[in-house]
Amino acid sequence: MDKQSGSSLIRNTGLRYFLVSLCALGVDYVLTLSLFHTTHLSLTSAAAVSFILVGFVFYFVHEFWTFRSAESRVSHHRLLGNLAVLLLAGLVRVILIFLLESWKAPVGILASIYFAIGVAGSFTTNFVLNRFLVFRR
Repeated sequence: MDKQSGSSLIRNTGLRYFLVSLCALGVDYVLTLSLFHTTHLSLTSAAAVSFILVGFVFYFVHEFWTFRSAESRVSHHRLLGNLAVLLLAGLVRVILIFLLESWKAPVGILASIYFAIGVAGSFTTNFVLNRFLVFRR
């Protein structure tokens, strides 16, 4: 792959979203499991707290890199829109984890599996709503 092809990949919004999401996911996963194992929070509660904290921080990454444009600046409108999307995507994640946790306790590897299923639901919700509603320009 030549230098020009490599740089054009980073211009792809979907690829940037994927890369940012992988970073956010790593932070989210570590924070969720840390809260779950070191506090008295359920996996559902730990996932909710972590998702909102990480999502808020990553609004700024989305604003200035993932969905960047000539008009990129801190926008209260987009920040509130992003937070609304986070709440909805977080709700999707928490409901999925809660349903699984209600079915069978998240012992051992099940905690990571439940987290992954919740992530899949919230990831899809978050990308679609942010890309086509919040950061449309």
